[in-house]
Amino acid sequence: MKLLLKFTLILASFILLVVFTNEGIMPQVYNFISSDAMLLDDDDLGDQIAITDDSDLTRAAHAHCNTLIQEKYGSDHILSMPQQALNIWDIGAHDYVVNGEASLSMDNGASLTKKYVCRIKFDEGSVTDIDNWSLYDISGLDDIEESLSSNNEG
Repeated sequence: MKLLLKFTLILASFILLVVFTNEGIMPQVYNFISSDAMLLDDDDLGDQIAITDDSDLTRAAHAHCNTLIQEKYGSDHILSMPQQALNIWDIGAHDYVVNGEASLSMDNGASLTKKYVCRIKFDEGSVTDIDNWSLYDISGLDDIEESLSSNNEG
């Protein structure tokens, strides 16, 4: 009987430990990992102000964002984008945030200039090869149809 009681207590303790770890400790670990304390320590520290110098990486980040926007939205609309971005931020670890403008026009003559934000990362290799870049997100162009129709009506 004592053996059964000891086994039950050990089993109950183990179950309690697993539940406490999953429900109590692990959420705190995940919060810590996603905090600023775990940022990547890299030689590319980035900058919190927009980049004013024009480098190969910044030109390539803007060009690749434009290419990816053309691929995503260019089949339904006529897009034209300036050669120069409005702003580019190097946020460290070869991640870039590109703020630019896209001029959109449709066959019916409606046109509009929209600002977009593109977050892109350079992995390694040649900066001119788009396969060496990873796109995180493009925002600001999701409501193209609504913007063009409201611009055409008003």
